[in-house]
Amino acid sequence: MKRKMISAIVLTILLALTGCQEKTPDGVVRTRWSHTYEGYPIVYISSDVSADGLLSAYESLEASFDGTAAIKLSKTDTDEGFEWMELIQKLSELLAESVVLESPSSVNFFDYDCTIVLSHFRSHDVAGFNGAVKQAAAISAELETANRLSAGLCDLDLLAEKGKQTVDSLDGHILYISVMDRATIESAGVILPESNTYDIGILSSYDPIALDQACIDIIAILGEGVPFLSQIEHCNGLRTLIHGEQIGLGSRTYALTALDS
Repeated sequence: MKRKMISAIVLTILLALTGCQEKTPDGVVRTRWSHTYEGYPIVYISSDVSADGLLSAYESLEASFDGTAAIKLSKTDTDEGFEWMELIQKLSELLAESVVLESPSSVNFFDYDCTIVLSHFRSHDVAGFNGAVKQAAAISAELETANRLSAGLCDLDLLAEKGKQTVDSLDGHILYISVMDRATIESAGVILPESNTYDIGILSSYDPIALDQACIDIIAILGEGVPFLSQIEHCNGLRTLIHGEQIGLGSRTYALTALDS
């Protein structure tokens, strides 16, 4: 049932793309990212929220690098029942020369050949949602930015700009994976009945804007994340993605590709 639902989501979004493509004056759609469909970034999705599913999401991007990787994890609240260690086990084994990080403050990411940004996509009281752009921004965030977030203040444009600073500094040697489990919807303050709870999927992309937008769109299509979407609207959270697109961090238009058979 879940795989049928994911397939329906993929079909819906791909059909939507066919009617809204915008091309440059010479008729060519351009993007800075690899893994594109007719010029738009591809977002891959696996309905398997497990170590195998996360590994599949990573391998779909066909990352090729020799050396070490920095795996940047978003912070989680253990009270939600969500933990990274089991999920990243197989990825860590594959990338033997890797370091797993929650706080990037004391790390020089230039020391690594690739940075993998792992996000638990969930509600955020100030930014509206916690996703790939916010996690990329954390790598370059100044202390002032972190203090503003903790104080309940947030410059949503600055989040996008810090994210782009990270991408530019790492010269594109960065990719993004987001996990959407049942806590994604429950984190908005509404606990779903057990019969309606399920793990949504693991998504990956080279484009952080496309990845965050896809996560939001999937919640909207599922029709069960109204409190979450209301939180994003209340915080004007889409402003981060809109500004990010304007400054060249990524594209809000994308192609969604299912990894499940």
